[in-house]
Amino acid sequence: MEQSFLKELIHYNKPKESPFRLIGAGLCMISVLLTGYLSHQLAIASFGSLGIFTFLYYQRLPLKQLLLRLLIIGSFLTLGNFLGMLSTHASWTAPIVVALIGFLGRFFFRLHEIAKPGPFFVVMVTAMGTSTKIPLTKIPFMSSYFFIGVIFALIFAFLLHFMEKTPLPVTKTSKSLKTRIIADPAVIIDSLLYSCILFFAVYLSMGLQLENPYWLVVSCAAILQGDTLRAMAHRNVQRIFGTIIGLLIAAFLLNLSLSIFETLVVITLLFVTVEYFIKRNYALAQFFTTPMSLMLAMLAKQQYLYTLIQFRFLGIVIGSLLGLLAAYLINTSLSFYNRTFHSKQ
Repeated sequence: MEQSFLKELIHYNKPKESPFRLIGAGLCMISVLLTGYLSHQLAIASFGSLGIFTFLYYQRLPLKQLLLRLLIIGSFLTLGNFLGMLSTHASWTAPIVVALIGFLGRFFFRLHEIAKPGPFFVVMVTAMGTSTKIPLTKIPFMSSYFFIGVIFALIFAFLLHFMEKTPLPVTKTSKSLKTRIIADPAVIIDSLLYSCILFFAVYLSMGLQLENPYWLVVSCAAILQGDTLRAMAHRNVQRIFGTIIGLLIAAFLLNLSLSIFETLVVITLLFVTVEYFIKRNYALAQFFTTPMSLMLAMLAKQQYLYTLIQFRFLGIVIGSLLGLLAAYLINTSLSFYNRTFHSKQ
């Protein structure tokens, strides 16, 4: 049993995917970073780099359906980040905002069968918004910078659609909201449990007064992405181990005294590397996620390196453990709910 669990941890998947997707992801990132660099507005680079996560929801679909899907997701991402930033002006609302966005995200993505990354990036950008300290009058400008990233994602998704040669899937008939809920009645309780865990994660991160407290919330949400309890246990170990290695890589890179332009290039390379490994081995992806996140944070805030590293590690370890505990509670609750529900049919 132990050997099997270890083999699963180090297993290297070999998914079949178009290399154009990696190229598209890299072009999205470097485009928004260079836009910020050339306009002398690093806030565009910082916030726009979050908006391009819209591109990661790309699927092989008819063009109109694809663009509409990405526009809705991009707008949802922008809204979540906007509400997160607003909540900083009434800090008691931060857990409520993240929980509400988490509920809507889990509900929407599950009902519409939008596979991974699912609501993860929506929760992530909302939690990041709650960790900012931006004057009220500047929040609309930051949201517009965020949406620049969404626009780049739509542009490169449009181009990728014509570059890929795989046949389009058969279009499914549209279903009403009621029909979808009837087909998946556990979606409401699952979304409620998910949002409650996020509420507690934000509350805990604020109570511990962690620098960049969103790392705890994001780590918790990342663990809850697993399809099964065993997969979530894998993610817990892989995330903590990958973070330790990633922090060492980050310490090396951040001590190189790179210029801003060189930093942007390294961030892009790290982003592409993460996207390459994320479907192959989660632990390997974390080697590069951590330095990429820290370099973006340092680019935006010019924070002290070792402070970032210390709080990143604490946030991820606590968040991962909380996520694993939450996964067990959600899995047990849903199993009980399903048994009760089906027994009455």
